[in-house]
Amino acid sequence: MRFSSLISLEERLRQTGNNGEYDMKKISVPVKGEEIVLNGLLATPKNRSQYYYAVAHPKQRIVLHFTAGQLRSDLSALTRDNYHVSVPFVIGRDGTVYQLFSSKFWSGHLGKGIGNTNTGNAQDKCTIGIEISNYGYLTQRDENLETYYSRTLNAQGAAGPVDVYCSLDDKQAYLKTDTPFRGQSYYAAYTNEQMESVVILLRYLTAQYNIPRKFLPEPKRYQSTEDVLDFKGIVSHINYRPTGKWDIGPAFNWNRIITDVQAEVFEPKFVSATPAPKMRGETLLTSEEEIDSLLPKPIDASLENEPYEELPHPMR
Repeated sequence: MRFSSLISLEERLRQTGNNGEYDMKKISVPVKGEEIVLNGLLATPKNRSQYYYAVAHPKQRIVLHFTAGQLRSDLSALTRDNYHVSVPFVIGRDGTVYQLFSSKFWSGHLGKGIGNTNTGNAQDKCTIGIEISNYGYLTQRDENLETYYSRTLNAQGAAGPVDVYCSLDDKQAYLKTDTPFRGQSYYAAYTNEQMESVVILLRYLTAQYNIPRKFLPEPKRYQSTEDVLDFKGIVSHINYRPTGKWDIGPAFNWNRIITDVQAEVFEPKFVSATPAPKMRGETLLTSEEEIDSLLPKPIDASLENEPYEELPHPMR
């Protein structure tokens, strides 16, 4: 899968590639106290449900993830039928924000991390997860970089197909670290559109839930740390997980995000933050309450404290 084709694939998903799998309705929700709006799509699968709990808990922090995949597999994995792993938001490579359930509700997204083991999923409940569609770490083979899924072995032990992400010459598509980060040196890049949508979404959520626009200091941003349990602000998955997870990785430009999230006024250049026009016959959702009324069936609330199995790849 060439890096340059990923955004066109996302456009096809919304147009002909969806094949009726999801209902998609436009979202255009004002950011409290600002002159910008959060635009996106409410994506609800037609034949799957029960991937979140419709129980609201106070929110203390926002956790950034990468999906380790492409958008079709990202949405599918995070809307599995009767499965306890999801997040309210996924951000595509073209900057489109997909909302899967209300941000005041919750699902499993941290796994067996700091403060989340044998605690009734306490950290999942008090955090809001955002998944950014990104392949994460890459493997060099000859003159190409391949994804996590390339040449994977099947049940019979045979290697699957090669999945090329980009060539080594495609410098804008990846970051090579001077020092390996958690054992890996190549990481997929994020697009300008994604970064701006992350900023708008963070400004929306921090205003909505009174979460401070604060970030862990370096180098703690790249470490697992008990400090995350008392911190109120914006963190990433690796802050909860000492091993086995790479998100959000070194290709993520924290300085850009911090500057834009903390700016008094933010004016995006690559994505729209003005109110979306409503076309004739189209549903335009302008509040969380309108979104709530269209959500699929949640998981039974009596199962809130049950442990759950993580997805078997780096997305979780």
